[in-house]
Amino acid sequence: MELTRRQIFTMKNRKNLEKKVHKFWEETKNTDLVVEYIVAIILRNALIVSDFSLPCPEIVRELLFQAQPNDTLRKFCPFFKDYVEEHEWLSIIKRLFKNETKYYKATKKMRLYEGYLKDRGHAVITDQYDSYTLTSIFEDANGKKHTWNLRDADPSNTLEETKRILRVLTTLTIFHKGDVRQFVKLMDCDFKGTTTIYSTKQPKEQPQEQSAQKVTTETTKATVENSMLEGFDLSMLTKEELIVLIKEIFEEVEPASEEKESSAQIPENSEKLPPDMILGRKTEMDSRIVPAASVKAEKEAQGDMATLLSPTLAAEAVIDEKLEKPPKNGKSTTRAGGKKLTKGEKKIIKNFKPSKWRN
Repeated sequence: MELTRRQIFTMKNRKNLEKKVHKFWEETKNTDLVVEYIVAIILRNALIVSDFSLPCPEIVRELLFQAQPNDTLRKFCPFFKDYVEEHEWLSIIKRLFKNETKYYKATKKMRLYEGYLKDRGHAVITDQYDSYTLTSIFEDANGKKHTWNLRDADPSNTLEETKRILRVLTTLTIFHKGDVRQFVKLMDCDFKGTTTIYSTKQPKEQPQEQSAQKVTTETTKATVENSMLEGFDLSMLTKEELIVLIKEIFEEVEPASEEKESSAQIPENSEKLPPDMILGRKTEMDSRIVPAASVKAEKEAQGDMATLLSPTLAAEAVIDEKLEKPPKNGKSTTRAGGKKLTKGEKKIIKNFKPSKWRN
């Protein structure tokens, strides 16, 4: 008899759950179903406080070393790597994929998903332990939404960690309601217990007295997002794996980035300068334009200077006029050096007759 979703995710006793998986395997040897049953239990271990780590080790080793290879076993084999030694893992790759190149190419996405389940589900149950329930919403194969509740949830997982783990659930095909496959697409999730830890739903309007609490929450969220890659050895990932990881990070960060950019945009009704008009810089045309006020001030300054210099200029003009004005008789009364002629010299000039020298 096939295991149900309720048995896989709600049975509290680990040994009893493993016994049911063993019984089904011995009766059917159905590799496809058993592989997905064990992966679902590994996923449950990452989401809850109780210990369900490395379930059904005997069956897993039998699947890896003896079961007939098929697409399901090849697809989910990265989740079973911790069950064997490193040298054993290399021989398993050759058995399932013939060579490592084909293995890395066929499992690039699942190896990334397997990394999401590392070091999760490690909360410690104490005397004051509070019971938390993880409530998530998925779409089925018909696009219809359905809610799934998981008890004993681990509140130490961050929101982003929990979302990544729940995405692994969308790769499983064993859960159906009637003939319709469930868990096809993750829509939303939140933790509920004595208090609500976090939620991906849109926040409601808060009164002003809660503003301080809101700032603290946003700061915590930013810290969480900055530690998204903590625990990953990026040097061990291939180029294709890094591309898948980067795409998922952008999907998570893009809404917040778009909101930040939209808040920084200039209002539509604000005036904008032309592209070629840069504030604080004069264009070539601006350097040629002289303000009217500057022209007026320059003229006034020139007028004041002319007024101050006018007595001197007038005196110089009188002197020049006297020097340049010829004597009435047409004969000069001064020497070339500017000294006055003597009476004898004046007499000689007076009695001088040029016609006398022409002959």
